[in-house]
Amino acid sequence: MSEIILHHYPESPFAEKIRLILGFKRLTYRSVLVPMMLPKPDVLALTGGYRRAPIMQIGSDIYCDSALIADVLERIHPE
Repeated sequence: MSEIILHHYPESPFAEKIRLILGFKRLTYRSVLVPMMLPKPDVLALTGGYRRAPIMQIGSDIYCDSALIADVLERIHPE
């Protein structure tokens, strides 16, 4: 499996949900901090316009929205 990269900012409760899931599943990931407020040029380039955090990247796949990210993590690492 490719490296999991989580683009997030620490204050986000949605990002905290994903960090807790990653910890519960004992999955290692790389953390990339993004600005809490606009502009977010790196995030916009990565997502094609989606501006909310968290964003999860696995290889060339990009996942936006914490509910979708949680579903993907459950699918790739069921417990």
